[in-house]
Amino acid sequence: MNRIVKGIALAAGTYVACGLQYRKMDQTEYLISTDKVQDDICICVLSDLHCRKFGDKQSRIMKIVDQRHPDLVMIPGDLFDVDRDFSISFMLIDALKNYPVYFISGNHDNYLNQIDELRRILRQKGVHVLEDEGTVFSKGNSTIEIFGMSDHGRKPMIQASDLKYMFHTDLYRILISHRPEYTEFYKKADCDLVVSGHVHGGQWRIPLMKRGMYAPQQGLFPEYSQGIHRLNGTDLVISRGLASGNPMIPRLYNNPEIVFIQLTNQKKNNINAK
Repeated sequence: MNRIVKGIALAAGTYVACGLQYRKMDQTEYLISTDKVQDDICICVLSDLHCRKFGDKQSRIMKIVDQRHPDLVMIPGDLFDVDRDFSISFMLIDALKNYPVYFISGNHDNYLNQIDELRRILRQKGVHVLEDEGTVFSKGNSTIEIFGMSDHGRKPMIQASDLKYMFHTDLYRILISHRPEYTEFYKKADCDLVVSGHVHGGQWRIPLMKRGMYAPQQGLFPEYSQGIHRLNGTDLVISRGLASGNPMIPRLYNNPEIVFIQLTNQKKNNINAK
């Protein structure tokens, strides 16, 4: 019996040890074709840092970002966390100084009594802090509109029908929103793309199946824990994020992820395909 117990314990320990893959960082790219942009725009998504350090001055993250050299960076929440060293997160912001950065608050950011001061510092450092407000970004002949929705909790505090009044152009519309589970809201939202994070890919993922185990408000084996999903004409891109919200609960079979979204002209793609 002792031999069986030891064997089970060894197998479980090996399973967990193999799943702790923080030394590797995944890069995921999504190509979205639209007639609303002329010149390609590359968006980098860095979600759910939770004040975790990835190399000196966040060098492991920045090596990938600088290699791809995106046009802009989006941080869809949980840059900070309770009882953590905020300077670690500001290391990343300082390292991104050569890129336009757009930030919204996640639930862990909003838990902080200091969040207003942290937002002030972010703005001082040149970050576009979008708390239920929007702006535009231009590159060459392409302009996109970006609206950032602060984390509202378990359900949005506004109606999806009201969102169209918060966008002010007919350009390609992007909503940055921390929580992917607002799917019914996104289906009715008048925008082209939603960028989110929050659920850390389901935290523990099943090897080979690439399926997350659990997500808040979604329960076991959540449908919306990573990837790109089509919701009534709106693309929802969910980043698995970089870290764990609770350092006592590690990510298993779930590497940190940096997402790149490539917006490209639909007509040009059709011509090239011919």
